[in-house]
Amino acid sequence: MIDDPLLTENIGALSRSIKEAQEILESEFFDYHSIQKYISTLAKLRAGVLSNESCIYFGNNLKHLSITPGGKPPNILDPEFLSKPLEELPRNCVYFLLNNDIGNQIELYKSLYNHRPCSLFILWDWDSQHWVEMSCTLAAYSDFYIPVSSENSYTIGHLNPFVLGPVFVGVNQWRKDFVINNIEVLLANRVDDPYGPHVGYSAYQRRNRAVATLNQKFPHVGFTDNSYKTRTELEVLTEWCGYKAHWIVPVRSGMPIRLYNCLVTGGIPLVPGFYRYLLESSDLPPDVMYYDVLDLIEPDRLVEIANRHFDQQGTDGLTRRVGDFLNRYHIDARCLEILELLRERVRSLFK
Repeated sequence: MIDDPLLTENIGALSRSIKEAQEILESEFFDYHSIQKYISTLAKLRAGVLSNESCIYFGNNLKHLSITPGGKPPNILDPEFLSKPLEELPRNCVYFLLNNDIGNQIELYKSLYNHRPCSLFILWDWDSQHWVEMSCTLAAYSDFYIPVSSENSYTIGHLNPFVLGPVFVGVNQWRKDFVINNIEVLLANRVDDPYGPHVGYSAYQRRNRAVATLNQKFPHVGFTDNSYKTRTELEVLTEWCGYKAHWIVPVRSGMPIRLYNCLVTGGIPLVPGFYRYLLESSDLPPDVMYYDVLDLIEPDRLVEIANRHFDQQGTDGLTRRVGDFLNRYHIDARCLEILELLRERVRSLFK
């Protein structure tokens, strides 16, 4: 048992930090900001910026999107669209962006938002569970903000009166038809050791300790870099399909994209036990398995259970899972869900 005085000290430090943040949110500044933002977005909607004829421009990180409302091919922005002269960027339209489409170009994005009063900005924030400054900034500089996690909803809600969701991340690594057309890759033989390359971040020491502990037992669970972005889609798909189980150590409480990548490539994901009680787990299938703290030290039992589940499902089970999960968890489904939430919210404003 941890020494009681040390435990008390850390509880006190944690509570003081949370209290300080809550006191900031009590400022009347945020009341004024929310009212002004509500009025501004409502004016855009009244001007008809969102209609069946509205042109939607999707950020380049959604380039594997294949369907949009009405069955039209999606309009995908150039990856460096924010670096172009402002006058070259679309007007009188809907911008549907991820936080990753903006990244370190936040000032350029703010300028675009401020100079497009007749355009509607939808921000789907894939890092809302941990990148708090970015999330708050995007919420303040968007018309509709969609987090992928419920973790910081109270805080972010002070920056934007039109928060939708959360809508969880989706499979964005491959187009749906690419996965389907490479079914032979999914049906190839798989190894029993779990898969789990994770990028190491110094800010998440607890996560890093968990990955390092598992790496002592399983060489394919460990640290990596972002070099996968330079490989072909088929190479990445082949690697994901080489394993029965995937050990996943997330950043805080957000549901990581690798969980859905695992499901649509037929694998069995192993995720932290606390996920059982989170909203983010509400749409997960029974194929997901949960590990506890001691499983990090003695992981063999859970891996054996996951492998046995995979083997018992067989080829028919694998193809059924892949088809089902592609329809449920691909960005095609997630983006349509966001647009429907948006239209429902707009309809409620004009009843």
